[in-house]
Amino acid sequence: MIELVQSIGAGILVGLVYALLGLSVVIIFRASGAFNFAVGQLLVIGTFLFFTLFARQGLPLLLAFPLGLLAAGAAGAVIERLTIKPLIGRDPIFMTKATLGLFFLLSAFLQFVLKYIGSSGWLPLNLPDITCKINDLFFLSEQIWAGLLSFVTFGLVIILILRTRWGLAVRAVSENQTIATAFGINTRFILMFTWSISAMCVAVAGIMISNFGIFSTSLAQVGFRAIPVVLIGGLDSIPGAFIAGIIIGIFESLVSAYIEPLGLIGFKDVAAYILLLIVLFIRPYGLFGTIRIERV
Repeated sequence: MIELVQSIGAGILVGLVYALLGLSVVIIFRASGAFNFAVGQLLVIGTFLFFTLFARQGLPLLLAFPLGLLAAGAAGAVIERLTIKPLIGRDPIFMTKATLGLFFLLSAFLQFVLKYIGSSGWLPLNLPDITCKINDLFFLSEQIWAGLLSFVTFGLVIILILRTRWGLAVRAVSENQTIATAFGINTRFILMFTWSISAMCVAVAGIMISNFGIFSTSLAQVGFRAIPVVLIGGLDSIPGAFIAGIIIGIFESLVSAYIEPLGLIGFKDVAAYILLLIVLFIRPYGLFGTIRIERV
């Protein structure tokens, strides 16, 4: 029983990070109807910018963190202006194809930056130790911080979307871009805004993951976890991204604890996609998706 509770708890903490990745895809899809395949590359770019300020420039964490997120948001906005803006007004499938191209372009760009500019470096964040030990249950401080900051970021984005005028504009554009434009909403700005917020979300996820001592361009592979999250939860559902992220985190943790020891080493890496297939057989539009969604 202790092992089960330990696995579920660890899965929830990881799932909160997955949920944040899913949210970054959902808000772009709601605003433009496009699926962002380059989420992993945005994650690496945001993390790189943060560590450039924190590790290379030596800024204190309390200053480097917000500045790094702002830089990540600015990078997301620039990418949207250069690649997505020219496609506004066309079928969203063209934007989705553009993000698939961004996947390869940004991957090559990151390799170029690391080769000719150099790594940003890495330092532990040295956050306060909040390691939790209750009897036989044990959760590392890095795990708790990752889940906690992902949850807080998710909550702040929800407040932004539901409680601010900009959020109201985002919701209006997500319902109908043409009508929103007719009512005076700057649709082009809103799309840039959602890309900026999305880039900041994945930057938080990347920074938290890198706090475990893992930071390289291979970190972009974590972005693939956003795919089962949004497809299971529903492409247009923000609550769905939250719930699906936790479900996948728990499922992977249980697989790691109970299935892989049987000899199926590496099964954890494909478990989320097997769960995705099962859910889509039952609910093709995800647990909370609406039937008007056109699947990509």
